[in-house]
Amino acid sequence: MGNIALQIERTLLGNIGPSENVIFDLVSHSTGDIDYDNTTGVITFNEAGRYVVNWFVVTQSSSYANGVVLVLTSSEGDLITGNSNMKSGQVMGIGIIEITTVPATLSLINAATGNYYYSDQIPIKASLAVTRDDITEPANMYCFAVDQLINILSQMITTYGTNTWTIYSESLASYSGVPLDLYTAPGAQKPGLLRLMDANNDFEIIPIENITVIYPGDGTVYNPGFTYLTPPDPLPVSCYSDLFAAIQSYLTIGTPVEMRLGPTISASGDVYRNEFGVVVLSDADGNTPIFIASPKILRIFITGTPPVLKQPDGSKKPKVEIIKNIS
Repeated sequence: MGNIALQIERTLLGNIGPSENVIFDLVSHSTGDIDYDNTTGVITFNEAGRYVVNWFVVTQSSSYANGVVLVLTSSEGDLITGNSNMKSGQVMGIGIIEITTVPATLSLINAATGNYYYSDQIPIKASLAVTRDDITEPANMYCFAVDQLINILSQMITTYGTNTWTIYSESLASYSGVPLDLYTAPGAQKPGLLRLMDANNDFEIIPIENITVIYPGDGTVYNPGFTYLTPPDPLPVSCYSDLFAAIQSYLTIGTPVEMRLGPTISASGDVYRNEFGVVVLSDADGNTPIFIASPKILRIFITGTPPVLKQPDGSKKPKVEIIKNIS
């Protein structure tokens, strides 16, 4: 869904006959998938959406007794009138057009039974501008990564809800406790906090966006029933789209890696799952999985042949661990 805008003008003298289109001879601006034919006065929309149309026409005289009546008419059935009881002067109008079937056409026509003559007193006799107003912001891929983390956290709470987790962030500290839930503020659409209960029965409240690594505890096994959010297709143009696509492309399943994740945190293991926003390290059987937020990865260390060329060796069991206080 792209930005679409068109501005067209008429600079020539002449007249508009009954049921004829206003012919704009000059395209002063055009952006996006929209076309204009200056021989017919027809605008063609090639993308569905909601469009706002503003126009004016300046007349010198009219053979129609009741002033000026011009109508925006579209192939979608729109008939939006702009009129004036004066035979000379400026008449203007505005319309909102909902295009559902493309290609669709739009024109400004003389809806009266007489002729209108353009003013010879000003250089711009008529003008029409179309803009699309239902543009949505492209998906924010950093927020998508946070959503992916929320998605997997909610499933982890169900699977590992009685285990003592360890949460790592970009700070020097780590936080441990049994997971309670994800907290969503009143009126908010999604959770923003992870709540743990520590060994002293105190609450550890951790902003989800600050989480770097989640270790669900010794003896845990990856749940093959975990599901992941599907990224937008096509991906929006952004640096995070490029980053996550590169991580997903480069780190093939089974690649042994060590990841630097903070000033004192490093995690190692085989790449077990590699999703947009979340990477899971484990061994080939999914033992003691480590869940890593992709935006927080500082360095990926791989020995030997790059993973895009090397086939994983299934006979070797990697050591899966989180190392603190690294230099």
